[in-house]
Amino acid sequence: MFSAVFASLGQELARGSPGQGPLYVRLATCLRQAIQQGRLSVGVPLPPERDLAQLVSVSRQTVRKAVEELTQEGLLKVRQGSGTFVAGRLVEPLTELASFSDDMRRRGLTPSSIWLKREIEQANTQEAFALSLSLTERVCRVNRVRLANDEPIAIELAVVAAVLVDFRTDFGDSLYGAIRDRGRAPVRALQRVRAGIANESVAQTLEVPLGSPVLEMERFSYSADGKPVEWTRSTYRGDMYDYVVEMRIP
Repeated sequence: MFSAVFASLGQELARGSPGQGPLYVRLATCLRQAIQQGRLSVGVPLPPERDLAQLVSVSRQTVRKAVEELTQEGLLKVRQGSGTFVAGRLVEPLTELASFSDDMRRRGLTPSSIWLKREIEQANTQEAFALSLSLTERVCRVNRVRLANDEPIAIELAVVAAVLVDFRTDFGDSLYGAIRDRGRAPVRALQRVRAGIANESVAQTLEVPLGSPVLEMERFSYSADGKPVEWTRSTYRGDMYDYVVEMRIP
């Protein structure tokens, strides 16, 4: 099926599209458009360099340079010993509140988690302030790596009041689902997103080079009665995740 997609890219190049410039730039543009239009979906492997060169009727050097460009953009990912795959970029609207698991399933991806820590302890000063708790109340801290199709996407530390989750049971990948079962589903959130760089620990966990760009997110979620239910801090891979906000002109 995807061989036909690559063959059509070769036809586009033969017709002199898209645009001007070196052949590898035009090939990179064709591949980029195919990914953005969904003709090549996330996780699809590219043919080996020689085969792809034959499919699009260009040299292997041209293919290599085009693939390198898209790899630097984060649209392709090279897996040692496995080949090159479409990585894509996950675009998250800032105007929608959804759990990571629900968001990934909506995109047709399979969410999963690697647990780093899950504990119940007395709230510290920051946690008590964020969740409107007293310092004598307990919180549940959930620290995990979030994955989509087994690809690490983010490191997440979520804190909720201990009374909102049943720590004795495994609530799966969706913390929101566990809170919803207690009748305190989040309905709105305040979220702050800023740019950062991956330190050694983050780089190792997210499998990115040291110093790579990341998105640091802090979110405060509230239930329908206006009470805070969750405080989450996350670090997302900058090459895999975009945030988009829609604005209205008054």
